[in-house]
Amino acid sequence: MEIVLLRVVAGIVAFIAAAVGMEFVARFMHKYVMHGTGWCLHSDHHNHSGRILQRNDLYFFFFAGLSFVLIYFGLRAGWYEMAAAGFGVALYGFGYVMFHDIMFHGRIKRFKFKPRHPYLKRIINAHRMHHATVTQGGAVSFSFLWAPKFYDPGNQDEIDAKMKEIREMQMEVKRREKERAAASPAG
Repeated sequence: MEIVLLRVVAGIVAFIAAAVGMEFVARFMHKYVMHGTGWCLHSDHHNHSGRILQRNDLYFFFFAGLSFVLIYFGLRAGWYEMAAAGFGVALYGFGYVMFHDIMFHGRIKRFKFKPRHPYLKRIINAHRMHHATVTQGGAVSFSFLWAPKFYDPGNQDEIDAKMKEIREMQMEVKRREKERAAASPAG
């Protein structure tokens, strides 16, 4: 009985730790992979192509695959704590899709959501600031479901001023890229 209770507690801890820990994993991946060597997949997310599916969606399938592997092999081998961690990753993925793809980017056109809660407004402000960048560098706020207090709606004037500054910098970077491309021998 004690071992069963211990495994249940361990499973609950694994579930919660995986769900919360995924924000840190996602932030790391977003900052150092998606805006690093993986920019080739992530760039179409910052420079809208109008397509329903984006190369960036491959990252979703990577994390969904991670969740599936943890759940499948955890259940198959009787390692229920591993399966619980997989379900925690899946819970984070559900939150990500609801906030990022549906609420923020409106990828399901029939579902309109107007946030009223200050925390939802905060993470929307943070993500708006992140999407002010259209190039690989210069981005801020790499989290998905967490944002510092700076992004509170009460700081909207500061946020808007910073966003304007980032957009102007990004436009200058884009202008220079076009000039370089036009000046290159292959251009």
